[in-house]
Amino acid sequence: MPQCPDCGCDLPSLQTLCSKCFDARYAEAGRPQSFLESIHQFGSNPRRQQVIQDRIKAESWWVPWCFAAVGLALDWRLAFEWLAGRSFFLSPAVLGKTGLIVLPCAGVALLAVCLTRQAKLRDGLVLFSAISMIVYRFLSTHWDINRLIARH
Repeated sequence: MPQCPDCGCDLPSLQTLCSKCFDARYAEAGRPQSFLESIHQFGSNPRRQQVIQDRIKAESWWVPWCFAAVGLALDWRLAFEWLAGRSFFLSPAVLGKTGLIVLPCAGVALLAVCLTRQAKLRDGLVLFSAISMIVYRFLSTHWDINRLIARH
């Protein structure tokens, strides 16, 4: 036997709501809603919340990986500048220095993702890129200033 979804009482075979719940639900239909009530009703719709969650889960992964590639490229460029262009750009010295820069940047990003409960791996990839940009900006400016001072 079907039951009323609001109060749980037994219903005759073809009904979906009992008469008390029907009267209570549709008595509100004639009354105009305030703007805040209509917003709350729109935002609390479970189907709408499910659609939003599905869109969040369906985000593409290529954007965070592109950010990570940019961060890795900046770290490689920083390692090349560290050696002042004296080594070939794929030499073991440049790649070793790149590793020395990548490891702390990735470590800080991974630590931030682990400490933040709602963060995900893709957030860590973007954070790695941001940290790499900050390190690149700070050190390249510092080295440029030191090179200018050394010339004079």
